Amino acid sequence: MSEQDQDWSPSRVVGEIKIRGGNLRALSRSSGLQADTLRNALYRHCPKYERIIAEYLQVSVETIWPSRYNIHVK
Repeated sequence: MSEQDQDWSPSRVVGEIKIRGGNLRALSRSSGLQADTLRNALYRHCPKYERIIAEYLQVSVETIWPSRYNIHVK
């Protein structure tokens, strides 16, 4: 299984947000959500929250969570 077939780990998602100068709690709040709401997307399928994270990172949700969208997963 190649790297592009695997979901990003929660620590990678958080790290990528930090690299871009943000953090998950601030992103949640700036999206009008409670501070820890987006954390749910790290562990379970939450399309709305996944989309917020992906848009912030400027990648597709399928890139971050291919198993949730049946992309590149065999």
